[in-house]
Amino acid sequence: MRAFAELLDRLSLTASRNAKLVLVRDYLRATPDPDRGWALAALTGDLTFDAAKPAMIRKAVEGRVDSVLFGWSYDYVGDLAETVALIWPVTPDHRPNREPELAEVVEALRTASRAEVRKASTTSA
Repeated sequence: MRAFAELLDRLSLTASRNAKLVLVRDYLRATPDPDRGWALAALTGDLTFDAAKPAMIRKAVEGRVDSVLFGWSYDYVGDLAETVALIWPVTPDHRPNREPELAEVVEALRTASRAEVRKASTTSA
């Protein structure tokens, strides 16, 4: 997952089309299946999650963070996922988890029901 996140970060900071193609090519060459396939699906916009929709994510974060602060942050950042990642509160007993592979994250989101996503978004981390 970290390699995919780094790819997205580098793509967003790279202006040249050819340089972006090199980044994607290098990532796809270095990444094993099934992460390679999920990354390609995400990059082409073919990856969707029925249970985890933007409105549900927004509602979950607004239940944990002041709605005005969230609104200002979202206006400043301009991207829902990035805003949530930056503003999500850390609990006092927070322990770092093992970083999952991209395929693990995709599979968990693809198979989760709306009730499971809602429960996970309201449960303390």
